[in-house]
Amino acid sequence: MDEDRMAGEGWKLASTTSGGDLRRILDMYQELGLEVYTEEVSPEECGDCTECFIASGEPLYRIYTKGKNEATDLA
Repeated sequence: MDEDRMAGEGWKLASTTSGGDLRRILDMYQELGLEVYTEEVSPEECGDCTECFIASGEPLYRIYTKGKNEATDLA
């Protein structure tokens, strides 16, 4: 997803993760009343250290959040 478009629609990059942490983090943000959007990304797209993610072989996701009162749906 285009980072500028995401920011323009009120989405903020909250985390990049995979595996069991993904479910835990998604649940936490939803319990806080935030809207959550995820997109699968390759380790190369992240720009940070991703050796653990590569070693695990699990899909890697970026998690974006925004307050429910900032509702602008992604098209």
